[in-house]
Amino acid sequence: MFKKRLKKIPSDLVSYIQIETEAIRDANDKMMISSYCLGKLELVNWYLELLEVGSKKYIVPQSKAYLEMVRGQLMACHKEIMAVKITKPGERPLPDIKYPKGYEG
Repeated sequence: MFKKRLKKIPSDLVSYIQIETEAIRDANDKMMISSYCLGKLELVNWYLELLEVGSKKYIVPQSKAYLEMVRGQLMACHKEIMAVKITKPGERPLPDIKYPKGYEG
């Protein structure tokens, strides 16, 4: 019987989510990265489940220990995403622009 080899969870996944979390500007950004993070968390949980039951149909390319570590990091990332406060455009502070000496606009 043919076993399907699953895709590896990329090693830079958590870093990517952390960087995107820092770049959240509005509710749309927050929703997009939250959905992405939860999707990857679901995938990691599925891989762990396959390892646990000893699936005959799929080959999981990473160890249980690695997947559990990634799961913990993804859960921490999602907590960070949800903690980001979105400020409404009208409530944002005005930027403090430093003009060069002698600039008269």
